[in-house]
Amino acid sequence: MNPKALQKIKYGMYIVGSKKGDKFNGQIANTVFQVTAEPCTVAASINKLNLTHDFITESKVFSVSMLSREATMLFIGQFGFKSGRNVDKYANVNIGLA
Repeated sequence: MNPKALQKIKYGMYIVGSKKGDKFNGQIANTVFQVTAEPCTVAASINKLNLTHDFITESKVFSVSMLSREATMLFIGQFGFKSGRNVDKYANVNIGLA
């Protein structure tokens, strides 16, 4: 993790994503915050009933993407108003894996 990224975290909307095997899922979250600087640690608030929680619990990894103010409701709705149990939320989203 780039420690300078922590300086960008503020109140806003985020997509918190994770993976399970070769599948990805993500959800809208508005609570992401820095826990410690050394080691570099962040936390995100995730509902235990959401599929993203299941993915994080199994894989022990998650990503955080800050949404732009210009993010459309169509894009936000893909991650916030649909369940990953019913749709592939990343089907039409370009993602980069590190």
